[in-house]
Amino acid sequence: MKLVTANPVSGFYAIDRLLNDLFADSTHQDRIAKNEIRFQPPVNVYEYEDFIKAEMQIAGFRKEQVQIVLDKNELVVRAEAANESDADVKSSRIQFRNRDFEKRFKLSDEIDQEAIQAAFENGILTLTLPKRQEQKPIVRNIEIA
Repeated sequence: MKLVTANPVSGFYAIDRLLNDLFADSTHQDRIAKNEIRFQPPVNVYEYEDFIKAEMQIAGFRKEQVQIVLDKNELVVRAEAANESDADVKSSRIQFRNRDFEKRFKLSDEIDQEAIQAAFENGILTLTLPKRQEQKPIVRNIEIA
């Protein structure tokens, strides 16, 4: 004899998920198509004693598609996705697309803007933002003449 545990509420969760997928997904896609929602790549930021490191996940983009601009105290990272559409191919399912994006970072005065570096490997853009070296106060004895 098999013992089966039944959860009478579990059927409602399935229906709830189905309705959410049916309505929320199309609404979300419509908002993306209308540019009401802009793609924002995920970013990890790590602070070290001498520098700040930001890693941005932009898989699917090539190095040549990414542009990094420093404008006053703002670092702007943007990329344009290549629109490679083949008219002869009919899509049966598309679960992801590369989308144009622009991400802005406000820089504090402690960042040495002249020494910012960027590297791109395996879909991860790494920005290294060195901190300014603090000017140590000059300590010396001054003789009285």
